[in-house]
Amino acid sequence: MNTTAALLFKAWRESRGRFLISAALLAAICVFGVFCRGTLMKVIVPEGRFGGDPYVGYIYALVYAGTARGLFTIMVMVLALGGLQRERLHQTLGFTLALPVSRTRLVSMQALLGLGQVAALSMLPLVLLTICSSLAQVSYPLAQMACFGLLWFTGGAVFFAVALLAATLFRNEYTALTVAFAFTIFYPMAVLFSPLSRYPLNIHHIMSGVRMPYFNVHTALLVGAPPWALLACMLMMAGVLIGVAIQITRRRDYA
Repeated sequence: MNTTAALLFKAWRESRGRFLISAALLAAICVFGVFCRGTLMKVIVPEGRFGGDPYVGYIYALVYAGTARGLFTIMVMVLALGGLQRERLHQTLGFTLALPVSRTRLVSMQALLGLGQVAALSMLPLVLLTICSSLAQVSYPLAQMACFGLLWFTGGAVFFAVALLAATLFRNEYTALTVAFAFTIFYPMAVLFSPLSRYPLNIHHIMSGVRMPYFNVHTALLVGAPPWALLACMLMMAGVLIGVAIQITRRRDYA
């Protein structure tokens, strides 16, 4: 096993429990949402909320703009916890730092695996909704699920990077998670004020399409091409935050 594979495996061993729990919770919402739609649709999508296909509006409200998306946001931040600060707390840091690899490689592999897990969670609804909708003899457009998966991954990458930076700055995981949660709450509030309000900066809205020009609120469907420039900027932001976390780790004294 080469060094890269070994570091990725190490990162997987540390995060697999959180990832599997995240996937299971997200899967439960999607599966039960489809097969229990008869009851849930009356509550989640009252008559007249959307003018298009009721099932499409229901899946959007439950998954892509509702409970599942909120859970996804929380879970991707939880995935970013751990790393050297956690090992320092559990007194296993000495062994890790003694490995013949740089701190940059350690954090980079943690971030790489984490982004892979974010991508997997982003596309999980696509797989499950396709299978379950087919079994239930209903349908949700595949292209819509793919586009929402892209929006989820991009927004999730930013939230993951914020939590990774917080986990690098703070020794206590609960403190890091609290800071990351605070970001998800106060950042959308901050962009409501001028001059930020002029720009599409609310990541929650970008992920769900709310108040975005590429979303038709009447039919609950994405329309036109994805906002490529906006998504590219968000990925660059995530990259910068991860880079800052790497630089802090390189220079920190863990003695």
